[in-house]
Amino acid sequence: MKIRTALTSSAAILFLAALPAAYASVSIPAPVHALYRSNGQRTIKINLRNDTGAPLELKIGDKVATLQAGQVVSEKLPVGTRITTNTATANHKVGDVIAEIIPGMYSDSTLSIK
Repeated sequence: MKIRTALTSSAAILFLAALPAAYASVSIPAPVHALYRSNGQRTIKINLRNDTGAPLELKIGDKVATLQAGQVVSEKLPVGTRITTNTATANHKVGDVIAEIIPGMYSDSTLSIK
């Protein structure tokens, strides 16, 4: 009986010691969606809604866009893009940063500018 317990214990110890080495030797392929990205830079789709009650001019990265009151504009922007005001409103001065696109943002979300 003692021999059986000793053999079982040593077999379990050898098995558990071999697990990390076996896991490290397995190659894990890259996710499929990573293979189809064109330049590796992630883009986020965001909807901008003008709730100021007046036309609003925004600078989205290097591009200037004008949003009429209540208008919703859909943009697909790379991570790191800044959205700033190009006209003054009651709540924002010229050059205020409205948002910056970060990797953790939800795609297809709506940003309401007041």
